[in-house]
Amino acid sequence: MDNIDTGNINIQDDIGQSWQEIVNLISEISAIPATLIMRLHKQELEVFTRCHCPNNPYTAKERELLGFGLYCEAVINGKKELIINNALSDPQWCNNPDIKLGMVAYFGMPLHWPNGDIFGTICMLDNQPQQFDNPTKQLLRRFHNIIETDLNKVYQQAQLVSENKELLQRLDDAKSEFKKLQQQLNQNV
Repeated sequence: MDNIDTGNINIQDDIGQSWQEIVNLISEISAIPATLIMRLHKQELEVFTRCHCPNNPYTAKERELLGFGLYCEAVINGKKELIINNALSDPQWCNNPDIKLGMVAYFGMPLHWPNGDIFGTICMLDNQPQQFDNPTKQLLRRFHNIIETDLNKVYQQAQLVSENKELLQRLDDAKSEFKKLQQQLNQNV
């Protein structure tokens, strides 16, 4: 059943807590001040989960409109990871809105639902130029895979709930039909 609207799927609290631990751990291990999980909405990007680092300028549940050149928007549109070592020296990124928050380095990748829809991104941002080393990249990629595994579980659960509702509706319809047939039989007797 592929008629699941992924935009309306809720992330359970236990998974949200796990993601919180993931972003905290990524920032702690990498010493990068901002690790985020962003969720895509029709016209906006939401800071779904943010690390609890003291220098993280992002606020949980904060939303930004699409269309203003956000790093994460480029990841979503390109459907691939993006690395920006120093936005200040890159003509493509030197006017990025995140620079106002002091975030000049970025590494992010898209997060997908199992049906291919984009959930959002997982990303790291730094307030100084950053050459993201291989261990840091591997760390983010590994946690990216874990989050997509969680999204798969959440999606499967949403499918089961949807299928259960459909089966219950079919059962109700069958009961109604049975009652009508029973009434017709009783009238003919």
